[in-house]
Amino acid sequence: MLAGRLIPWHQYVAKRPAMQGCPSHGVLALRVEWDATGEVVRISGLCTQPAREVVFVDRTVDPAILSECELDAQVRAGVLALGAEASP
Repeated sequence: MLAGRLIPWHQYVAKRPAMQGCPSHGVLALRVEWDATGEVVRISGLCTQPAREVVFVDRTVDPAILSECELDAQVRAGVLALGAEASP
């Protein structure tokens, strides 16, 4: 069973030092889901232009991601990829 929460982009960046200076590239909020033990299982971004949900981290697919630094790195890389996707 998973529990989850939506965290506005600006709040996530404010609390995560590794995310400082990372542009949002249309991400309004992050959906963070965790399991019964409190471990983060999935992080996805809720985006505009076009409206969609993009999965940045899914530990059910890649359980090797263990640390908070690795989670932040995956989210940051995913958000930066959205910016590259939007560039001509």
